Amino acid sequence: MTKAASFRVAGVFSLLALALMLMGSGVILSSKGTAAQDPLEVSSDPATFTAILEAANPALRTALFLDGLFALSYAGAVVFAVLALYDRCPLAAWASGLGIIATMLLDISENLMMMGSLGLAGAGQEITGERIALHVFVSGMKLHLAAFSLVVFTFILPKDGLVTWLMRWGGRTIMPIAAILFVTDAFGMSANASFGVFLAMTGGFALQAILMFREARDQERAG
Repeated sequence: MTKAASFRVAGVFSLLALALMLMGSGVILSSKGTAAQDPLEVSSDPATFTAILEAANPALRTALFLDGLFALSYAGAVVFAVLALYDRCPLAAWASGLGIIATMLLDISENLMMMGSLGLAGAGQEITGERIALHVFVSGMKLHLAAFSLVVFTFILPKDGLVTWLMRWGGRTIMPIAAILFVTDAFGMSANASFGVFLAMTGGFALQAILMFREARDQERAG
């Protein structure tokens, strides 16, 4: 596959990831917040966790379906961008590519666990503290790996242009800080940090789509 083709595929996946994020947000808003996974990604007692799950069904199932497609899309966006930009810094390219694949696998595993928990709650069983701890661990690892992959990805971006500058410094600041604040709930900032993660990801995918299509066009002109 040529560089231009890799850039273009990365751009398509970026747009798809952005669209799926917005669709997921629409599901959450239409469910009046019950389909949001954020409350289920932090520690809570079994009774509260189970009650949230019961209230979230079936809207959460729709959100999980979209999130599964989103995981495949963001992985495609990064992997194809890494293929196109590999020669800028091979080590960073490998780290970012492997990091986003691991993130995708954790994300899909988290969704499968959540579906299992929805089934248990629907059957009248209370979710155990051990299962909740596993939910929280997988979610935290996913966010940390996503932040790591994004930071490393910024080191293979082209040097010139406002879009690249915004991606580079947004990726090195907003996403890592927001992810860590969400996982740790430091300063009671978990809810605000969740919004920060959302803004960083939607903005990042929009900017990446612009950059990838621009680079594809430039490659085609140069060829």
